[in-house]
Amino acid sequence: MIVEVDEALRAALREKLPRGTLVRFDPPTPSWLAEPRPRPTVHLFLFEIRADAELRYLVTARSEDIEREHELLDRSLHVLKSLKEPLVRLADPGGGQLWSALGMPARAAFVIAVSSPG
Repeated sequence: MIVEVDEALRAALREKLPRGTLVRFDPPTPSWLAEPRPRPTVHLFLFEIRADAELRYLVTARSEDIEREHELLDRSLHVLKSLKEPLVRLADPGGGQLWSALGMPARAAFVIAVSSPG
């Protein structure tokens, strides 16, 4: 179930994001802050699996500047909210506690809840 959802999210984003943008599933790390010119990347970090088969992902972006990160997040939000299968909705991010748990200062991001197919 997780692999199928990951692949559906990756395929949808790759089709609509600027050419060369990476789509990754690894968690944010403090080393991001030290990268001088990161490659444009959208990260979908799976941080919670609920009993009702709902998956929660933290969606964030990295690029050479904040404006481009916001553009990637904006485009990602539009793409993900338009998906019919798997069904995606915006979810409560939990008040920044996730960033603290990851050892990072808060960044622009959003959380999606994904209802897995079948």
